[in-house]
Amino acid sequence: MDLKEAQEKLIFTVRYDIDDADYIVLREPTMAEAREFSTDGAENVQALEKIFPSCIIEHSFTDGGVKATNKDVAKVLMNSGTLFSDIIEAWMNAITLKKTKSKKSEMLQK
Repeated sequence: MDLKEAQEKLIFTVRYDIDDADYIVLREPTMAEAREFSTDGAENVQALEKIFPSCIIEHSFTDGGVKATNKDVAKVLMNSGTLFSDIIEAWMNAITLKKTKSKKSEMLQK
């Protein structure tokens, strides 16, 4: 398998529609990023805030007519505690669900 194809197939992504026109696509955290997580919810929020900009792989936002940077998009989204919480919850739930489905599929194929 070509590495580009592997990246697209094996790295889970989640699209979050903010409204009818605006969205972001997030990739799953890498193993190095996941090591930052703990059993402490507050620490996990801080870890997610830290990695959030680098996990955005696509978005619909512009800044003065030019595509906005991931860092700027993340900053705006994190300014809304409610929206950021919703995004994080949907992101983590979708990744967990995709991984579970993928593992079940592998088990069925064996």
